[in-house]
Amino acid sequence: MNAVQTKLWVTGPETERWFDAARVMWSTDFHPETLSSLGDVPIHKRNLRSSQPITPEVILWAGDQNGIHELTQWLHSRSPQSDHRLYIAAGQWSDAERSVLQRFGVRLIVSELTDLIAIEHVVREWSLRISN
Repeated sequence: MNAVQTKLWVTGPETERWFDAARVMWSTDFHPETLSSLGDVPIHKRNLRSSQPITPEVILWAGDQNGIHELTQWLHSRSPQSDHRLYIAAGQWSDAERSVLQRFGVRLIVSELTDLIAIEHVVREWSLRISN
């Protein structure tokens, strides 16, 4: 995956902890950045006529049960579904919350910091597929 330029943004109430874990565990593939809020995630309008390759983007929302409303509201407010973005929700979620998150476009859900190791290959393969 070193040949693929993938952006990784970490945001949410538990950003610091999850950012450190992502930086250590995924250091060979990503150079994560922190964002103070979901509103800081850049909005990119894709030009379908452009021949420029798509840059895969991973958004890791590190939250808690109290912040699920913020995440679902933000996901709901995005106009078109962004196929070049992979949304990951990190935190302790109930089955009902997991269902809601998936319905709003979160593709991966992790509960423990070490879960990042388990999903690394999924993120890598997704990134390669998007960039091709």
